[in-house]
Amino acid sequence: MPTEEETHSTGKIISDRASMKKRKRGRPAHIEPSVVVGSADIYCLWFKQYWSQLGPRFLAARSAEDIKQAIAEHAPDIIGNLAPYLELILRILRDPRFPAVRSESQIHFLADSLGGQGLVKPRRSREICIQERSRVRHVIVRREYYIECSCGYQGPALDGACRECGTGELSSALMSENDH
Repeated sequence: MPTEEETHSTGKIISDRASMKKRKRGRPAHIEPSVVVGSADIYCLWFKQYWSQLGPRFLAARSAEDIKQAIAEHAPDIIGNLAPYLELILRILRDPRFPAVRSESQIHFLADSLGGQGLVKPRRSREICIQERSRVRHVIVRREYYIECSCGYQGPALDGACRECGTGELSSALMSENDH
């Protein structure tokens, strides 16, 4: 059954409201926050592994071609994944807020800025990473027909999940109890 159809007598469009979803408030997201954080974490692992060779070359780079050469020489196995973002990497390295001295801070800044994969600006990508990492993750503490959640909810479960926060994730103590 189509969601909208035009009646012949009135010429008006009738909508099937049950199948239409209401959009959330605010500007629509270009990329899921979990994807941004996941990508940033992967980039962070890669940069930690290769930063001793890549760091000085990145900081001295004047063009995207310099960055491409540095990655090709010292980290050829990740060049395919970073090739679409060479210009973005150069812009991030030229950012006035890019850490000047500490390599650990440089790695995290670059990885978090690159996590948005160019779909959001580097600053917004860092903000998304901070928000997602600081988010409180609730877990289910006791699981039966009635559950007890770390968010404070106690009561009947909704499909094995908390009715308040929606988590279905079990606490580590409950997971080890289920293993036995």
